[in-house]
Amino acid sequence: MQKDQPVCISLTAAQSHKITIPAGQGSFSIGTKGISKGKYDIWVEKGDVIQWNCFDEFSTPAGSRWPRFFYYAGNDNGFVQWSEQRPVEDFHWFPYESVSADLTKADIGNFHVHAAGEQVELKLGSKIRRLYLSGNLAQFHIKQSARIPYLHLSPDTVKKEIIPYKLPVFTKFEQVPHIDVNVPPVGQAFDCESLLQFTNLKSLSLSGNLTNLHALKELKHLESIELRYVPDLADMPALATWSQLTYFIGWNIEEETGKVLKKELQQLSKERVFTYASVSKLRKKIWFTAEYGIPFAGWADKNAKLATKAYKTALKEISKAKTENEVKVSIVEVIRLINTLPDIETTEREDAGLAVDQLIQSSSLSITSEKANQWFDEYRDF
Repeated sequence: MQKDQPVCISLTAAQSHKITIPAGQGSFSIGTKGISKGKYDIWVEKGDVIQWNCFDEFSTPAGSRWPRFFYYAGNDNGFVQWSEQRPVEDFHWFPYESVSADLTKADIGNFHVHAAGEQVELKLGSKIRRLYLSGNLAQFHIKQSARIPYLHLSPDTVKKEIIPYKLPVFTKFEQVPHIDVNVPPVGQAFDCESLLQFTNLKSLSLSGNLTNLHALKELKHLESIELRYVPDLADMPALATWSQLTYFIGWNIEEETGKVLKKELQQLSKERVFTYASVSKLRKKIWFTAEYGIPFAGWADKNAKLATKAYKTALKEISKAKTENEVKVSIVEVIRLINTLPDIETTEREDAGLAVDQLIQSSSLSITSEKANQWFDEYRDF
C-alpha cells in the first residue's frame, strides 16, 4: 500500500474506514470505542464484524504481505478462519467479553492472547509456533492443543507481596518443551513449584520476582535456563543439578547468588561444552526496588517527582541503617513530605502505604509490616 497517503478500506462495510499509515510501519491496530484503552490506528464499534479479507489487497513495496503484525482489541474471531488462507506472522488479541476460537487450522506464527476477566476458550493447531498468554491466566480454557513449541506466560500479579502466584493447571500443555514466564521484579513472587506440571521441559526462561526456585531441581531434562531481573536467588539449585544443561544466562540478577553461579559455570565449563554461558549485570537487592518498585507512577507529575525523590533518599538511608529508629526516622520523613502534597486521595494513600512497606523490606533489620503500618498511621495526615 502507499504509505503516508490516506486510503479507504472496507473494514466493517464498503469503504467504511479511512486510514493513513506512516512509512515503515509494519503493524496495524484496531480498537473498540468505549472499551479499548490506548492509541490505535483505527476504531470500530462494539460488536462490529471485521471483514479481515479487506487486507488481502495490501502489500509492502517489496511484495510481502501487509500488515505483518496485528493488534486487535475486540471480540470478532473471524481473523482465525481468514489466517487459514492468508498466513499471519504475529497477532495480538485483546477480547473484552467471553470468547471461543478454534485455531486448529489457523496459520498464525506468534499468537498473543490477553484474558482480562472473562473466559477465553481455545483450540490450538500445529501452525502456532509461539503462544503468548497474558492477564488472568485462570480464565484460559484450553480445550485442545497440538504440541506448542514455545509457551510464554505473563500473569497478572499484585504490587504488594502477599502469597506467591501459582500457575493454573494446564493439562493440555504438559509436553511443551519451552516455557517463558514473566512477572515484575518487585511485588507478588512467582512460585516456581507450579512449573512442575510441565514434565517435558527442556528450556526455561524466567524473569522477575521468583520463589521456591529449589523446586526446579525436579525438572530433570533442562538443557537451557535463563534468569533475568531476579532480585532473590537464595534457593537456586546448583547448576550441576542438571546433567544436560548446556545453555545458561543470568542477567540483571541479585549479586550474591550471581557470583556463586558465575563460579559454578566456570567449573562446569571444564567438564562439559556450553553452547552459551553468561552471568552479567549483577545487582544489589536495593537496585530492584529503586528501579522497579517505586509506586508513584500514576500520581500527578509534581507530586510524583517529590514523592519519588523522598522515597529514593529514604531507600539509601535505610539500606545503611543500623537501628530500628534510624529506619523509622527515614520513613517518617517520606510520610511528612507526602503530608504536604495536594490531592492525596484513597488511591494515593494506598500507594504511600505500599511505599512504606517496601522501604522496611529493604532494611537488613527485622521490622514487621505491622510496625511500619503503625508508623504510617501515626504520622500521616491524609
